[in-house]
Amino acid sequence: MKVLVVDDNAIVRLGLQSVLHRIEAVHKVIEADSAFSALEAHHMHSPDIILLDISMPPGRSGLEILPELARDASVIMLTSNRDPSSIREALDAGARGYLVHGQLGINEVAGAIETCRSGGLVLGREAADVMLSPHTQDASNNPLRAQVSDREAEILDLAATGMSNSRIAQQLFLSERTVKNYLNSAYPKIQVHSRAEAIAIWLSPPPTHQ
Repeated sequence: MKVLVVDDNAIVRLGLQSVLHRIEAVHKVIEADSAFSALEAHHMHSPDIILLDISMPPGRSGLEILPELARDASVIMLTSNRDPSSIREALDAGARGYLVHGQLGINEVAGAIETCRSGGLVLGREAADVMLSPHTQDASNNPLRAQVSDREAEILDLAATGMSNSRIAQQLFLSERTVKNYLNSAYPKIQVHSRAEAIAIWLSPPPTHQ
């Protein structure tokens, strides 16, 4: 798998290079430091996954080139930008994930890449909060809630905000294994096979037919 890292900060690129080279599925890492070089690298190398920053002055931003990159690659926005409008714009333009720089170790990056490869959506806490916000005013309107138990719905709500199983377990005073069991029990009820699929459909449930 080929991964293109697009960021104007050389230190960020170096750090991601170090992480990516430790992921077994990644056999090639390409770097770009601007929108222009990102488009060139995209055309030349045809990467499978693109980790894309937003702000890369003085040229075009990551959001401006995202639609072109997302046509034939899975793009994960990896940025310090927490602005809700930027998050919505990125996801609407075809990004398969949105993560904010922070405590992103090898496990988090590897998990995000694997989720994107399997067609899932990767949302950090900030992006999950933005995506969930239209539904939090009246969560009972989500038609999927009728298909799962109250506890499963509660755990899906927390998972959709970006919480890990361990954090959910701490908040609900459950064991991590119990949280995992509840999620695994909920998946077939809402017709999904993975956590990423569950979060995506939970945040944007299908309309009900009257």
